[in-house]
This record gives sequence, structure tokens and C-alpha cells, in this order.
Amino acid sequence: MAEDAPKGGAVQKHPGGRPSDYKPEYCDRVIEAMRAGFSLTAFAGIIGVSRATINNWMDAHPEFLEAVSCAKAGRLLHWEEAAIRVAKDGGGPGSATLIVFGLKNMAPEEYSDTAKVEHSGPGGSPLVTRVELVSPDDDS
Repeated sequence: MAEDAPKGGAVQKHPGGRPSDYKPEYCDRVIEAMRAGFSLTAFAGIIGVSRATINNWMDAHPEFLEAVSCAKAGRLLHWEEAAIRVAKDGGGPGSATLIVFGLKNMAPEEYSDTAKVEHSGPGGSPLVTRVELVSPDDDS
């Protein structure tokens, strides 16, 4: 057995790759940035990393994933407050459109203007469509 192997016999390997730039302080910083209305991608830009890096940190650090979840709620709060302000006081050109667009994309489960409609036949069976051709000479 090799002398550098631990007692269990397994040789520990260096994980390889570049060390992570993740810092626990990013949990507070992402909440702060998104509460100001910024997206998660914008936060990546603020701290100088890619969005893919942010995604990797969410996978590797459960506390960061939780912070991002809270941050998304804070960002929605920011935009809802902006919507209320514009509804009460008005806003500049395009402000309402920007807010509507943002809310629909940030929280489609709450701000969707589409409805799902399903049609079915008797007892939930598929709907049958029948087309009858009528002759122009037909008196019926």
C-alpha cells in the first residue's frame, strides 16, 4: 500500500480545475442587487462572472441557491412597487409597458394574461367534430 494513502486505502485526489471565486458574502449581495430590481444575470455582471458561473454556484452551494430564491422574490417586490407607483402617480413614456413586460416574465404564474381552455365531449371523452357539406340547391 502506498505511504501517502489514507487508512481506508483510497487515495485522495485533488479536485483539479481552477478554484472557485465563490464567496459567502455573495448571498447578501445577490439579495441586495435583485431587491434593487436587477436580474440574476445583471448580478453576475456586477461581480464580474458569467451567468453560467452563477448557475454552478447555485448547484454547489445550497445557501447561495436559497439566497437567489429569496432574491427573486425581492426583485418581484421591487417591480410590483414600481407598478403601484406608476399606477398612482404616472410614469414616463413606456414605463407601464416596461413594468408589464417585466412582471409577466418574472412571475408568469401570477401575471399571465393567457387562459388555458380545454374542450371535451360527454364524460370527458374527446370532442368529435363533424362537418356536413350543404349543397347550394338544398332547401334545408
